[in-house]
Formats: sequence, C-alpha cells, structure tokens
Amino acid sequence: MNLKEIKLKNFRCFEEQSFQLHPEFNLIVGINGSGKTALLDAISVVIATWLLGFRNRPDKKSLSTGDVRLKYVVKNDEPQFIESWPVTVKAEGTINDKDVRWERSKHSESGNTRYGNASELISLAHDLDGKLGEDVSLPLISYYGTMRLWQDPRQSKVRPDVVIKKKPSPLDGYRHCVDPRIATRELVAWFASQEWSAYQHRKEPLMLRVVRDAILSCIDKAEHLSYDPKRKELVLTRDSSDPQPFSTLSDGLRCVLAMVADIAQKMVKLNPHLGEKVLRETAGVVLVDELDLHLHPKWQKRIIEDLRTTFPRIQFICTTHSPFLIQALRSGEELLVLDGQPIAQLANKPLKEIAEGIMGVENSETSHRYQKMKESGKRYLELLDEAELSPDDKLEEFKRQLADCIAPYADNPAYQAILEMERIKKLGS
Repeated sequence: MNLKEIKLKNFRCFEEQSFQLHPEFNLIVGINGSGKTALLDAISVVIATWLLGFRNRPDKKSLSTGDVRLKYVVKNDEPQFIESWPVTVKAEGTINDKDVRWERSKHSESGNTRYGNASELISLAHDLDGKLGEDVSLPLISYYGTMRLWQDPRQSKVRPDVVIKKKPSPLDGYRHCVDPRIATRELVAWFASQEWSAYQHRKEPLMLRVVRDAILSCIDKAEHLSYDPKRKELVLTRDSSDPQPFSTLSDGLRCVLAMVADIAQKMVKLNPHLGEKVLRETAGVVLVDELDLHLHPKWQKRIIEDLRTTFPRIQFICTTHSPFLIQALRSGEELLVLDGQPIAQLANKPLKEIAEGIMGVENSETSHRYQKMKESGKRYLELLDEAELSPDDKLEEFKRQLADCIAPYADNPAYQAILEMERIKKLGS
C-alpha cells in the first residue's frame, strides 16, 4: 500500500483541502492547531478501509461526530457552532501495483460511516483473505500517536506462564493497527513466547532475530535486547554498560524501542514467508505523530534515516516541530507545510534558515527573552529622548514608564545599570 493523495472535506479544521504525498517519507509541519494530528487521524480512517475486506476483521476505525468541522456563526445576536456535513476523506494510492481510489464519509450525526467507491480496495483485501494459507504478502498499516505506549511501561510485564493459546494468523499483524497507542504488554508477551521457544529448541527463532536486529539498528550504541523472565519485561544493553529494564529507560528510548519493535513484529506476523527479507520487502503505510517526541537533538538528526534504512518499503507520514528532522529530509517534496508546500532542497540547510524560512520562527539565533530585552532597551532610549524635551511636570510619569521598561530584567544588573546611567545623564537623578 502506498498513498498518493489525500482529500479532506469538512474534517475538523479543514474545510476542503488536498495533500500530495511522497511515496517514501512525508514530514508534516505547522504551528499548533494547524491540523497536523487531524491529518494523520484522517489518513488512519482511510487506510483502515483495507481491513473491511477481511472476514475476521482485526481492527476498525470510522468517522465520528467529533470529526466534523464546526463553523462559528452569530444568529440573532446569539453565537453558536454549526456542524458542516458531510465529512469526507478521499484517498488515491496503489495496492500491489494497482491504482485505487476510495473514500469514507459520514453525512449526519446519527449516520454510519460510508465507504463509497471502496469496493475495489475491499475486493483486493478480500482476495488476499482467501489466500492466507498461501505465501501472499500483506501490506503493513500502523499508527503511532503522541501517547504511543498503551499503558505505563512499569505495568508492561507479563505472567511467567505466557502461552500463545490460539493458532497464529497473519491477520494478527493488523491487531490494534489503527489505534494510536502501542499494546506494550502484547509486545512483551510476544518476546517472551519467542525466547521460550528458543530455550525449548535451543535455537533462536528467525523472526525473533529479525525483530531484535531492527530494534538494535534504530537505537544508538544498542548491543542486545532480551526478555527477563524474573522481571517479566524487556532488558536493553547499550554502550557496553549494565543491562537496563524497559521500565527504567528514558522516555525517548522507550518510545523508539516500542515503536520499532511493534512495526517489526507486525511485519513478521503479516508476512512470515518472507523470512530474513521481511523488513526489506514488506510495504505499507506508517503514521507517526511527533516523531521527535522525547528525543535528544542528536537522535533527532538520525531517526529518519534509521527508519528508512530499516524499513525501506514503508511510506512514513509523520509530524514534527523539530528543525533537525526537516534538515534530515532528502528533498523538499518530502516536506508538507500546512500553509504551503516548498520545493527547495532541504538537506544540510542551516537550522536558522529552516527555522525562519519554513517554520516562521523570527530571530531564531537568540532567545525570546533576549529579543524582549532588546526591544525594552530600545523603547527605554526612545522614552528618554521624549522625556528630555518634555516639561518638568511630565518627568515623573516618564520616570515611571522608564522603570517599568527595565523592571522585568532585574536579574541583569549590567543591563539595568547602563540604561540608568543614560537616564541620569539626560534627566538627572
């Protein structure tokens, strides 16, 4: 699965807008409230249409009343919000090299989510559903929100008697796939069962090695990952130091480890027949809200390339507030700015140019407080000039205004002293 275009109508903050998507990586940027998460939520609804073609549907996602755009109007001097129906999300993309168009829509508060023009997409999924016993490849779809971890990681432990009771199915790889949280406990249970199998057969299962290698490739200086049956959780070894339980890792490490592990283990469930090639050959769409979440700038600079290298056939659609991630893109076509789409090359651009030219941050090389101090100092000197030419009865008011200008910066005595010396020079004590 690969998406080419998304069209939204009356979806949350979008009245009517279309977005062209890059086949490999898409990074969405915009100010708070511009609709970054809303766009990911809309995409998750359309990719979930694929699941309608499977009899034992592993997950689902529909449009809700909360998705409809609200229009603020004033009627008879009374302000109110009017719901703008219908809400529609359309998509164009490719499935198994076949071009497909489909849409999801909801026409009223009580109406169900419709899937107009989606029969071809659903039919393709239905055909694969009838061949699950054969070596057919299924596309990955997965969504990771800002609350990625399903539960507190300190609760992410499993019973020591973990047993996979039901017969595994490729469709297990679609379980919770459009829920923006990660089912951490199920992930740990999968590792526990795989390591138990390794112990029983005295041989590491291929799928366990593939998933473990994916995680280690995306975490700097990571050396080993294993399941600790005593603690009932994953343990990570990095930089030749002592192993650390998952529950004691930093937020950034937990988020990346859990997300990469979830992507990789979903791939091996969907396409076990691909063996060692499963990470390289599984295609699909992965949505990540705030990819830079909890990551140090050093890690932000490399996370995109780590994901692209580890999962080369996945189309990533992510949001960010980080100029480091923008800098890591390979071309301007991979950047989606919600108030326009630049075409300039971004690789190796200075952060100042990215912050000011693309993200709209003024004076990015200095702090906001420094700029306010500079503006206050300039205003102070302007007031001095005015006060010098004013009658004596106005001086006290000017002195009050001058004091107000520098009062917020009492922690900078040099700044205050210089300005006060200017005041004494012009106005006296």
